[in-house]
Parts: sequence; C-alpha cells; structure tokens
Amino acid sequence: MSTGLNELDKVIQGIRPGDNIVWQVDSIEDYIRFVHPFCRKADESKGQLIYFRFAGHVPVVPDGVKANVYQLHPEDGFESFIAEIFTVIEKHGHGAYYVFDLLSELSVDWYSDSMLGNFFMLACPYLNDYDTAAYFALLRNRHTPQTVKAIHDTAQVTIDVYSNKEEI
Repeated sequence: MSTGLNELDKVIQGIRPGDNIVWQVDSIEDYIRFVHPFCRKADESKGQLIYFRFAGHVPVVPDGVKANVYQLHPEDGFESFIAEIFTVIEKHGHGAYYVFDLLSELSVDWYSDSMLGNFFMLACPYLNDYDTAAYFALLRNRHTPQTVKAIHDTAQVTIDVYSNKEEI
C-alpha cells in the first residue's frame, strides 16, 4: 500500500496493511493535497476505495477516481453512525482503502469532543483488523487535548501538516 507520494512513502516506510493515518491540518485544502494521491494510487492498483462522506466541506476524493461513496448522517446519532461504518467495513473485507471526511465535523454534530475520540478508538482497531489503509484528518487547535491524545494514541501514523503560502 502506498500514499501515492514516493517521497512520503520513503519517510514513513510505506503504508502497512492495517495502518490508520491521521493528518493534523489547518484546512480541508491541506488534507486534500494528501488524499488525492492516495486515492489515485488505490484506483491505479485496482484496490477498493471507500469514501465516508458526512461533512459539509467539499468532497475530498478527486473526480475520475472510482470510489464507493457512503453518505452518512452523524446527526442521527453515534450508534447508528458507527454501526453503518462497521457494516461497510465488513462488506468490503480485507485490504480496502478508506477515506473519511474531516473528523472535526463529527464533534459539531455530536456536541462532544469525547464522542469523537470514542468513535476513533472504536473505528481504528476495526479497520486495522481488516488490514485496510485509512485516511482521517483533524483540524489543528479545534479539539481538547484529551481527544487529540486518544486519537494519536490509537492511530498507527499521525502526521502534522503545516503550510506557509504554497509551501507545505
């Protein structure tokens, strides 16, 4: 499995089956810069790409890439949201590629940073058990230290992205 960026693959020594990669970003645009190559690589390798769409921001999967898109409704509650994600993971089985909208949007719908941390601590090990590769993003400085720590402690890879004008 690959990030789709050779230089990044060298730095993190590639993506291993089961890796959950969390991008800590300042904007959706910073996340998209890394999601697009990942999606294109999944498409190119004929891997199953699954996109969980639940936020109001622009879609993060690029046009022209084959993806199974699941429109989720976090406002319907935590239990139904996580159950639907588990059902999709079971349906697609081992070795799939997953992309999630900004996790930061979930704390708005659930009125709770703690629930966001709980969601990640449940979803991440489940994805890991299925030898998937999954991309998540958090907006920097939007969450309690406890929530960020829970997510960082659960993820296999966490990357802080900083940008200055066009440099990243």
